[in-house]
Amino acid sequence: MALPFDNLADQMSQLDTARNVVLGDAALYPQIVQGILPIIGAKARIELRRWGADFLAETFASPALAQQPKQKLSTQVVQTLWELLENPEEDASVVKGVIQTAASIYPLLWERVDGAILPLKGSNSSSAWVAWF
Repeated sequence: MALPFDNLADQMSQLDTARNVVLGDAALYPQIVQGILPIIGAKARIELRRWGADFLAETFASPALAQQPKQKLSTQVVQTLWELLENPEEDASVVKGVIQTAASIYPLLWERVDGAILPLKGSNSSSAWVAWF
């Protein structure tokens, strides 16, 4: 989803259209999320960051999106969430959305990490642990 960077009103309208699309068809969440991540990142205008933080919080709280796509998407949004929080002067509503998203994806990420660590439990080989990281 390519958006022109010169007209905020058009960008917001297109993002709202994207939101409405996924509300109508949850199967499109992965495509839409991947498309908006570059647009809502830490260097984006505040209005876009606010919209993005709210959208990600809604996405991962949505019962319409199945667990497996949520788990896959959770690994894709972590970097963007981290970058938004790295700004010590970030807008409070952005931080709120990031925290809500993080609370939703934590169990998804933990399940993924825990599943990867299980084969290593009981292993005395440090190389097995190092290889995992």
